Amino acid sequence: MIALLAAPTVRLVKPAPADLVRTVDLAPGVTAEIDLADPSAWHAVEVRRWADADRDLLETILGAPAVREVDRLLAAGAATGDVPVDCGGAGAWLRLAVVEALDWWLQVPLRQGLLDAERAIVLAQAARTLAGGELRRTLVDRAIVLARRSAGEVVSCLNDLADRSLPRALGAGLSRLTVGYAALAREVDGPDAALAAVQTAWERLRAAVPVGGFTVPSQAPLPVPDGVDPRQLRARIAGSGVRLIGAERGAAVRVVVPAYAPRPSAVVADRLLVRLVDRRSGETQEPVLLTLRSDTDEPVFTEVVPLRGASVEHLRADVFDADSDTAPARSDGEVLRLRRAQLVLSEWRRAVAESRLARSSRPRKQRLNRLLQAFGPGAEPLFSGGPAPLDIAQFLEGTATHPWFASTSAAGSLLTAELAVGQCRDKKR
Repeated sequence: MIALLAAPTVRLVKPAPADLVRTVDLAPGVTAEIDLADPSAWHAVEVRRWADADRDLLETILGAPAVREVDRLLAAGAATGDVPVDCGGAGAWLRLAVVEALDWWLQVPLRQGLLDAERAIVLAQAARTLAGGELRRTLVDRAIVLARRSAGEVVSCLNDLADRSLPRALGAGLSRLTVGYAALAREVDGPDAALAAVQTAWERLRAAVPVGGFTVPSQAPLPVPDGVDPRQLRARIAGSGVRLIGAERGAAVRVVVPAYAPRPSAVVADRLLVRLVDRRSGETQEPVLLTLRSDTDEPVFTEVVPLRGASVEHLRADVFDADSDTAPARSDGEVLRLRRAQLVLSEWRRAVAESRLARSSRPRKQRLNRLLQAFGPGAEPLFSGGPAPLDIAQFLEGTATHPWFASTSAAGSLLTAELAVGQCRDKKR
């Protein structure tokens, strides 16, 4: 890590570029970046007011030697310096960042309530690494609120599993969720019906359902890696294939963005914007709010957008969330690389989940072979921080050394929601 010091702000950064990065707020004034290609350590940490930050938190996520070294550099008036970060005690915080990052990047049909439940439990676990104080209490309270809000969907999922055998890996994941809910219930004064309902549903499921195998579903086609820049819009909102159609007398064009879910949330629809970007100059036009059309078999976000004198063949649509502060990609090639990163992430984690559920390496080999067929041979990384096709081929041969293939262990381990894909049916879909 390199510390860039501009007191009171301190930023510790890995020098290696990475695409699958997400910034997470850990505490007031403390943010961290996690790289899903290598979640074993922070990609960056920024502390906006170093002297005022929670010391216990800093020593937990960075290690006491790193905190002392930054103190020394600040006292010496240094502008930069090497800081030996130790993430040995930061496991729960790394996991929290991974869950947040997967929620943003993972283009897989996850059941959101299960993901939010895991986020709540990991948030509480991270809070308990702190000795005490206001920050710990605030984080635990936030976790309890989120767990209550997600409890109904967790119970629905558990009830939905009552008519089938339960794969061992999914059973273990659901058990961990239930243990987490029980731990949160102990943080509450008196009985809590929402939290207790999860424990009741789990005990009923365990008594009624045998532990069994898992049949891998038919392999869905790989999504086309084009369209939306995934840095600017959370996964599972837009599908692949943004289109510009029907330019009328050179005055306007209709932008059509396929929706990922059959019934998108109206709240989501109110946040999607589009701006036209000139492929040659990078010049951007004023954004326009997209409108959700759900009265068709395949819902879309769409709107007629003025061309403002530009030629449609020189334009691309940049779709983004209203809260996004990320600038449009500089080129179509950059968007393609980022979409490729999202695709490889989603396919790799689906492959690992299916193999874990089936207790067989066959599903993983099938998905990875399909990736190789899609990309062809090559030694260049598919995206910044990711594997090359050659690395994937070596993994299939049992000779891989790239850190990507350890990205689903430890802090990067599978979400319960990933294991539940195809098992818990989302009634909202």
